[in-house]
Amino acid sequence: MSNKTLSQVFLILLALLLSAFLYFNYFYRADFEKNSKQKADDYKKSLKSVKGNTIKNILYESYDNKGNKFFIKSDTGSFYEEYEDEVYMTNVSAKIILNNGNYIILLSDNARYNTANSNTNFINNVKLKYLDHKVNSDNIDVIFTESKLEAYNNLNYRNSDINLVADKVELDLLTKNTKIFMFDNSKVKIIKDYNGNN
Repeated sequence: MSNKTLSQVFLILLALLLSAFLYFNYFYRADFEKNSKQKADDYKKSLKSVKGNTIKNILYESYDNKGNKFFIKSDTGSFYEEYEDEVYMTNVSAKIILNNGNYIILLSDNARYNTANSNTNFINNVKLKYLDHKVNSDNIDVIFTESKLEAYNNLNYRNSDINLVADKVELDLLTKNTKIFMFDNSKVKIIKDYNGNN
C-alpha cells in the first residue's frame, strides 16, 4: 500500500471517529438528557397527583429543649400532600421520657403526628399510663409547643386511691400540675376505693 492510500484511509477513519465523537457528545447526550429530564418531570407530576402515600412500621424520635424525649411508632402512617407536616398513624404506641426520668406511655388506635413540632393528637381508644395514674379517653393531645397534655371525651381517670369521671384533664409536662374539670362547670364525679381496687 502506498503512502497516499494509507493517508486517505487514515483521514477517512479520523473523519468517522470525529463524527461519532460529535454525535455521541452533543446530539445523543442532548437527547438522553432531554428524555431523562422529561422522565423526572413526569415522575414529579405523578407524585403530586397521588392523594396519599402509606408507609409501614414508622418510628419518630424527637427531643425538646427541656430535656424531654418523645418516641412514637405505628403500624402504618399515611402522608397527604395538602398536610405536608402531618402523618396519620394507625395502631400507635408512644413514650414520653421526662427530664426527671419518669415516663408516660400512650396507646391509641389512631394518631395525627406533626413532624415539624411533634404535637400529636391521639384518637380512638386512647390509654395513658404515668406512674400510678391511668387515663382512658377518646382523645389525648400532646402539645409539645406548650409543654402540656390534654385528655378529653369519655374520660376516665384512675390511680391507686380513686376513680373519677370528668370531661377534661390537663397535665403540665414542666410543673407536673394537673387540672381536672367538667366543661359545664358541674362537679367531677369521684369514686373513692378504700380497698385499692378500681
